[in-house]
Amino acid sequence: MDIKYVVRTIPERKLDKTYSQINFELFIDMKHNAWESFVEALEKYTDYDLVLLEDDCILCRDFKQRIEDVITKFPHNIINFYTLPQSYFTTRFSDHFNYNQCTYFPKGSTKELIKIMKQDRAINREKYSYERSYESYEISLREALKKLKIAHLQYRPCLVQHNDHNSTLSSSREARITPYFIDYLDDLGLEYFSPDIIFKHTELIQYRNKQLNIDPLNYK
Repeated sequence: MDIKYVVRTIPERKLDKTYSQINFELFIDMKHNAWESFVEALEKYTDYDLVLLEDDCILCRDFKQRIEDVITKFPHNIINFYTLPQSYFTTRFSDHFNYNQCTYFPKGSTKELIKIMKQDRAINREKYSYERSYESYEISLREALKKLKIAHLQYRPCLVQHNDHNSTLSSSREARITPYFIDYLDDLGLEYFSPDIIFKHTELIQYRNKQLNIDPLNYK
């Protein structure tokens, strides 16, 4: 497949070695403005089938093959490969966009989204002067999807893991790291869609903590 892989980053961030599985372009946020760099990346690559990655991920084994297998099945849908990390659900369509660690945008799909995101931001800035929520590109994209009545695909299990960096947007670090990372399931011999997977949540949490050296008693 002819997919453009782009990693949005800041100058001081180092990527995990798992990114070496793919050929990608860096989109560097020199101004440290997450909203603007996100929209600028969508604008720059709107004429490509785009997989937009954040710089704080761990990519699963066989990432390229796995993600392109999914995209082949849903080539015309926006697909979020990492969302609601603590929640168990099966692959579904939703208008509630959450997290942008790894998202597929079909060619041309972002043009109207960008227009609405910019319009809403201008209105909100004039109305409220400045509020942090209106500078969240995830919230901005979520509202644009709802206005355009576009349902995106929330894919499970997660094909990336949120790496253990201090976020510039959130301090709730453990909540951002999923136990439903496909590599963990493979390592433990678990099937994500099996009826008893919900009873394995604690086992997956413990395995995740071991893999990432997380001490649940001292994790902030």
